[in-house]
Amino acid sequence: MNWLAEYFSQKTASLCLSMWAYPPLILGPEGPATQTVHALPYPGATLVFTPGERIERGGLEYELPARFDLERVSAAHALDLERPSRTSRFFRSVTIFAPSRYNRDFLITVNDEFAFVPVFSADGAPGFSGTCIESGGPATQEHMQLPWTFQGYISI
Repeated sequence: MNWLAEYFSQKTASLCLSMWAYPPLILGPEGPATQTVHALPYPGATLVFTPGERIERGGLEYELPARFDLERVSAAHALDLERPSRTSRFFRSVTIFAPSRYNRDFLITVNDEFAFVPVFSADGAPGFSGTCIESGGPATQEHMQLPWTFQGYISI
């Protein structure tokens, strides 16, 4: 079950998002090594619903899809700062977009650098995962970019 479909259809005012970002392995002097995992542990961050809208700019009309955005009221409200050893400052922005004419499925963006389609757990739990390549990351002919892995859990 894709819980996002239910939350968007009911226009749920806010969601709680717990998420973990796993950077790709790096090549160290002794072989592949893991990098620091970035976390928004439970209860995570608050995402606030914004309905879809049409706007006009420069004589052109644009359709903005409905979305849940990381609450920007204050960092203290958006992130659990009581546990600084477990909470990462990596997550500067997180947006979950509803399907629209621009994207056929739900889309999660992180820090405007990562975008992935969440794949939900087959057992109906509100857990999901996704992978993507960092946009704007170092792209050279010599090295293939490896994907980041994101895992998360949404609740109301």
